[in-house]
Amino acid sequence: VSSKYLELTKKKLQLTRLPRALDLKDERRWTQGTPKDVLEPILDYWLEHYDWRTQETQFNRSLPQFRTTIQIPSVPAPAQSLKVHFVHKRSKYKDAIPLLFCHSWPSSFIEVHRIIDALTDPHSLPSFGAGAQQSFHVIVPSIPGFGFSDASEREDFGLRETADVFQKVMERLGYQRFVAHGTGWGFGICRALALNHPNSCVAVHTANPSFMEPTFKGSPVAYIKHRIAKLTKAKVPLLSFGYTPDELKQPVTAELDAVIRDLPYSHNLMGTTLRPQTLAFSLCDSPIGLLANLLDITHIRSPQSTQLASRSRSRSRSRSPFLDPGELEMQERSANNEDEIRSAAPTERREVPFGPHESDLDGKGYNWSSTEMLNWTMMQWLPGPEASLRWLQRAHMDTEPSSALSSSFSEVPLGISTFQARNSNSAASTPLMWGSPVWSIAWIKRNQRAATQPAWEAPDLLVLDVRECFGTFLSHGTMANLPFQAS
Repeated sequence: VSSKYLELTKKKLQLTRLPRALDLKDERRWTQGTPKDVLEPILDYWLEHYDWRTQETQFNRSLPQFRTTIQIPSVPAPAQSLKVHFVHKRSKYKDAIPLLFCHSWPSSFIEVHRIIDALTDPHSLPSFGAGAQQSFHVIVPSIPGFGFSDASEREDFGLRETADVFQKVMERLGYQRFVAHGTGWGFGICRALALNHPNSCVAVHTANPSFMEPTFKGSPVAYIKHRIAKLTKAKVPLLSFGYTPDELKQPVTAELDAVIRDLPYSHNLMGTTLRPQTLAFSLCDSPIGLLANLLDITHIRSPQSTQLASRSRSRSRSRSPFLDPGELEMQERSANNEDEIRSAAPTERREVPFGPHESDLDGKGYNWSSTEMLNWTMMQWLPGPEASLRWLQRAHMDTEPSSALSSSFSEVPLGISTFQARNSNSAASTPLMWGSPVWSIAWIKRNQRAATQPAWEAPDLLVLDVRECFGTFLSHGTMANLPFQAS
């Protein structure tokens, strides 16, 4: 990254003017958006301690990166050429399976940072059972307009077009058949691959997916099964049809129901309510505005935000999925973990690649450090967020209920991992069997740890699930002609 651009970023941070904040009670501090008292310490940390060059070196050492030119069809002709950035790390084991990792929004290719070594080398994270020794060649393309991939100039460039580009990257690398993993919008890319390239993308794994509730008109069998399971509360094994009692629980309070309905607000704001170019003018010019936006999205998208409805005084403050530097320092001191604090950045904890963090042990999930949140912000700030905003709007359009991408059935086997929400009254995802009308669901694993970005927040469990899922598919003959070695 150009030093001139980093200097410009620092100048813009120094010139930041923060808005006034309302004096709200703790349980309501996020209702108006990102609180000033959360953002301001991170701004100070960004100016005084955060070092992009250190993070850049870390990513360059752990993630082998390349760029290649991909031709995509264009109307009118001629075809458009895009330089596509990707991570490609090959395993040393002969039975390794090519794994296409599809990152989501607002993340980037660095989402794979914590799991790539354990995926390529199973001995780095021992396990037992199906797929315990399964290894993978890991390929992580950056969506055009994200990271260091060129943005498409096409207004209609969305999930299908991204899947086509990813498919061509795999062909360029010599992988004719492969498996795919993605969560969030990355799962949308996986679905487009499964529907449009089923001979190449032979299996998919995802985490915490969302499906539309089956209707009698769209899928009468699935609709009737859901109604029966709901009527019996999934407590009768023969009549549960894959549903679980927890999936069918109703919100216990009107306040909680209201909060759940408000969760998609940030998605609508970013994807449909505002036109992306209008929003891009402010976010392209203000790094702190982009940070505030990502903090808000991360908070609202996380199921733990339903704690706003909790009536418990002991938990009246809504729990954020990240900590500001002051909060993080206090937490570490209270846990007597002074030896884990970095000497160069006294308020940041040392990276632990696998196993639960200290904040995981209370069952409420992972807390993001300031450095981690700034890394994700930088990966939006560096290329500029305008292309990713256009892509997000198109992805929303591609997944309308009436679209073929939402309603068509895919025979490509799907494996699903679920992770808990931070609040026992909220669900981490929609009922899994809602997906049966549109997917061949072949494997399910329910984890007890809380996570909304599993590759980052629960990397050890996600790696074990990916191995077990695709290992099971291999042992059962579900995936034909794999493992496959690149030419």
